[in-house]
Amino acid sequence: MKTQYNEQHMGAAYGPYGQMTQAPQAETMRIDDVIVRTVALVAATFIAALLTYGMVADGIANSDADAIGTAMMLGTIGAVVGLGIMIFSMFKPVTNPFVAFLYAIGQGLLLGGVSAVFEQQWPGIVVNALLATILVFGAMLALYKFRILKNSPMFTKVIVGAGIGIFLLSMANLLFSAFGVDLGLFAGPGESVSALQWIIAIGITLWAAFSFILDFDMIEYSAQHGAPKKYAWAGAFGLTAGLIFLYWNLLRLLSYFQGD
Repeated sequence: MKTQYNEQHMGAAYGPYGQMTQAPQAETMRIDDVIVRTVALVAATFIAALLTYGMVADGIANSDADAIGTAMMLGTIGAVVGLGIMIFSMFKPVTNPFVAFLYAIGQGLLLGGVSAVFEQQWPGIVVNALLATILVFGAMLALYKFRILKNSPMFTKVIVGAGIGIFLLSMANLLFSAFGVDLGLFAGPGESVSALQWIIAIGITLWAAFSFILDFDMIEYSAQHGAPKKYAWAGAFGLTAGLIFLYWNLLRLLSYFQGD
């Protein structure tokens, strides 16, 4: 019965809960530990984003192709590193702070450059996307806190299954794009948005929001059952990755509204 429960309680970024509730060797994790680590990772993401955001913004303002090229190179490196760590996290929880910060910084470098391009085309869109990310996260936390939304075996299966589908869809789009083939799944900045692209963008954004329920449940369950303190990094990594993913999709969705 216990084995079945542990198999049901799992998150894509963490692996089975059973891996996190072994007898602790020293200190056990607390929810406060997750909060502190999440703040640190988000701060690292933000600082890295400011670097490439400034490079691209200055490059556009001063027609400095070198600055833009450097920012793009840093963003590409960050994207590759982030993708590798995210794939790794699907098989094993990220409990190493170095790996967690490497992901946060890499995603920040990518996020800053792309955000600067969006901001150049639609002034104010970055601030709106950031505010929307905070509001959505806060709303999901409140819904979980007051048990309006809570995890269940069926909810887990739906979210994990949809997450796998989104990952495969994104990888297919990336692979075909590398060969110059546009599958028409996502509209670029300024392009006309099709009905299918609207549906995909809204669907992925909703998934990004509801996936936080798994994160909150994992963190609460692990803290209550004495998971080793190192797993606080797994919880922080999951929340940070979720916030970044939600921001990306809200930025895209807001650009669709601007394009119409």
